Amino acid sequence: MTDKPKFMMQTYIRCSQDALWDALTDPDQFQHYDFLEQTAKRTDDKVTYFMPDGTVTLYTTDIEVTPKSKLVTSFEPTWAPDAPPSRITYEIAVEGEFCCLTVLHEDLNNDPSDGTGDGWVRSIAGLKTYLETGKPAHFGGAYLMEGM
Repeated sequence: MTDKPKFMMQTYIRCSQDALWDALTDPDQFQHYDFLEQTAKRTDDKVTYFMPDGTVTLYTTDIEVTPKSKLVTSFEPTWAPDAPPSRITYEIAVEGEFCCLTVLHEDLNNDPSDGTGDGWVRSIAGLKTYLETGKPAHFGGAYLMEGM
C-alpha cells in the first residue's frame, strides 16, 4: 500500500465496449478527445504524446492489458523528468447500453488538486463526448494552453 496521493473517477458512456477500448488504446483516436489536442504514437507497448507543435509531453508503457476490460499503464510526464512514474488503471464494465469507465491514477507526485484532477475531468469529458457524438471534443485546451 502506498501513502502517495491518488485520483479516481467514474463515468458512464453510451457506447460499445469495443468503441471505448479502441478509444483508449488506439493512438490515432487520442487527438479527438484530449483537452490539449495532443497526438500520440504507439511503438509496441509504449506510447509517446505530442503537443500540436511537436513537443513531447508524456510517455506511457503498458503494464497490464486485459483486452476490452482493463488497461494499466505507467505515466511519465516530461514536465517532471525527475519524478518517478505514476500508474494509471482504466477499467471498463458493461452495463446494458452503457460502459462504466473507472480511472484510477496512483502514486502521484503531487496532490490531485494541483491540476491532475482537472486534467482527468477534461480528458474523460472529451472522451465521453467524442464517443457519444462522434465529434472531436476538447474541453479547455485553448484556455489552458494560453498559460503555458
